[in-house]
Amino acid sequence: MLPGWDVSNESDIQIERVSGALTNCVFFITRTKKLHDQTKNKKPLRVLLRVYGNGVDQLCDRQKELNFLEMLSNLKIGPKLLGVFKNGRFEQHLESETLKSNDLRDPSTSKYIAQRLSQLHNIINICPPPQENIKPEVWVNIDKWYPLALNAISSLKCTEEQRKGLEEFDFKMLKDEIEELKYKLSHNIDSPIVFAHNDTQYGNILRLTDGSLVVVDFEYAGYNYQAFDIANHFCEWTYDYRSSVPHKMNLDLYPNEDQQIDFLRAYIDAYSIPSDHTINNPSETHDNYLQKLKLEVYAFTLASHVMWGLWGLVQSGQSQIDFDYLSYGMERLHRFRELKNEVYERLPLLNKD
Repeated sequence: MLPGWDVSNESDIQIERVSGALTNCVFFITRTKKLHDQTKNKKPLRVLLRVYGNGVDQLCDRQKELNFLEMLSNLKIGPKLLGVFKNGRFEQHLESETLKSNDLRDPSTSKYIAQRLSQLHNIINICPPPQENIKPEVWVNIDKWYPLALNAISSLKCTEEQRKGLEEFDFKMLKDEIEELKYKLSHNIDSPIVFAHNDTQYGNILRLTDGSLVVVDFEYAGYNYQAFDIANHFCEWTYDYRSSVPHKMNLDLYPNEDQQIDFLRAYIDAYSIPSDHTINNPSETHDNYLQKLKLEVYAFTLASHVMWGLWGLVQSGQSQIDFDYLSYGMERLHRFRELKNEVYERLPLLNKD
């Protein structure tokens, strides 16, 4: 399964569970010094083992993910794929530490993340989507996950209070709201399609020993709106998955005006701005593009809340990971409803017509 790792005795390896993963179970597998010496150090001392979560194949396309990993490996972005088996894979272990929640608010780290995200988005110039009018990943996921979410909550074992909350939410109305969201965003926003990560929470960003950052875990990656990927990252500022209430959103931690501007400036400086955004005055181009992108990101926050809200409901009916997926999902969907009218009122400022 993993060439060069012939293990005859379980004492030849050490297994360490990595905390904070919400989709898969992740482990570090380390060979003992004795076994490592026997192979004359030709193979890595440590690898990462990713065991796919129960039912997760409903949420993401594993073959597409593996294709992306191979593409990124060829571009020297992210860890190498070392081996694949039915319900998981082995990856290169990068000497690094995972970012913590408060790292996202560090100005230099935030700018570095913006540059890394921009680098990923620019991959579309090297590896364009297989077809010209590809459906953005956010709509693919929402359309796929909505019926899965309904099925999950219909058979979910929950408290009387939780059941009442689900019934009062009115998921039939949510379907209409989703169609309205698609229409509003597509008719008012002209966000370019990029190669997007779609899940840049702090746990998917590593700081290498040389201080550089690497984005990992591409199971939700795909061709998607630029503004969605940035909006989704901003939403992740509000979570600490290692806290006593990891499912809770803390809106006080959402990036303020200055933090958003600093992130977007760093992003734009590293991004290949489409030619149709160019006008005569370079400084005006940069400022106009930044303000336009900022409003687009704000609008796509709605799509992030819907997508991950549905994801949480699907996971609530199948995941064995210790996390309150139901509360997480419902909070995201409630936040969508709280915010949507405010966002829609501002959309005419972006009207591309």
